[in-house]
Amino acid sequence: MEFLKEIKSSLLIMSGFYIILGLIMLLAPNFINNSICYLIGAICLIVGGLSIYTYVASEVYGSLGVALLVVAVLFIGMGLFIILNPELFSAFIPMIMGVILVVDAFGKMQSSVRLKKYQYTNWWYVLVTAAIIFVFGIVLLFNPFESLLVLIRVLGFFLIVNGLSNLLTVKSYTKIEKAIKE
Repeated sequence: MEFLKEIKSSLLIMSGFYIILGLIMLLAPNFINNSICYLIGAICLIVGGLSIYTYVASEVYGSLGVALLVVAVLFIGMGLFIILNPELFSAFIPMIMGVILVVDAFGKMQSSVRLKKYQYTNWWYVLVTAAIIFVFGIVLLFNPFESLLVLIRVLGFFLIVNGLSNLLTVKSYTKIEKAIKE
């Protein structure tokens, strides 16, 4: 019985977190996008700083020392770029995904042609899937920032749904508890 109470309290906490985060993602996708970029930029700055510290503390010289300094400068530069230009950086993520999806779609189109050649009856499923993936990839390539904001909103919606689902699960556990007591 105590086990059910622990599950219910955990689910209630998770539900609240999911619903609040989902609402933030749904209503303020720019805030989430910038926060993620700042976090990535901060991580890059930390890695760059640690690389400089390692260089200084270990007194590494020669080609290894130069490589360590190059890595440090690259990470610090990338971290500063990301923190100062979060929207520009975040536009690259959907563009990269768009390229990957377009290339994958071409591979699937080739597979569908091969499947048709070998008389596989459902070859056209693969072709339709490839076409959908291709269109989505093109949208990501040509409208990356807006696509990212839509994706953040969709993820926020699913977090809200997940939180509400957890609340329904808590309700069902409450009914189970009552049934066990009786």
